[in-house]
Amino acid sequence: MTDEKSKTSGRRWLYRSARVSGIVLLLLIGMGFVAQRMSDGPTGPIQGGALRTGALVTEPVTDWSFAQGQDLEIQLVEPVGSRRTGLMVHDGELYVPCDLGFMWGRFSGQHRLILHAIYILKSWHEDALLDGRVVLRIAGKRYERQAVRVTDPELVAELQVQLEGMAAEWLAPEVLGPAPTEGPGDIWFFRMDPRASI
Repeated sequence: MTDEKSKTSGRRWLYRSARVSGIVLLLLIGMGFVAQRMSDGPTGPIQGGALRTGALVTEPVTDWSFAQGQDLEIQLVEPVGSRRTGLMVHDGELYVPCDLGFMWGRFSGQHRLILHAIYILKSWHEDALLDGRVVLRIAGKRYERQAVRVTDPELVAELQVQLEGMAAEWLAPEVLGPAPTEGPGDIWFFRMDPRASI
């Protein structure tokens, strides 16, 4: 009888401990999420808050070649949220690709699973269609721009070829397979235009 009572008591303690640990874990995750959203930009691959630091460049930029090879942080004005992403410069203009399977669909194994999980959670490209106002941070400087989706098929094809060339430079040939023949296999490109004056 005593053994049975101590087993029951032990299970209750274990159950309560698990519940308390779960609640503490959820609170810590929630606090981390709030802290991240209040941060000045993203931390690695984790989304962050508004880009607040860095000189705001107000002069027009006619050639973005200086940005090639730089890290890019992009913040949507509405809804506020920032992330790290790649950039491309084509004919002096700045483009931000949004891979919806075009590149990551060529990976296999764990890389593909991780990139697919990111794809499932990705929504910034849809938000950019609704309100394309963005703030970019490149080399510590901020630029207010308007993200405009590229829909011209010829330009999209040129940008895809350029992106594939960049990927071939970065990745070993055995890492990147052929283009996917079944969905998802799309990619969107956003040109970073000057914002219209109000």
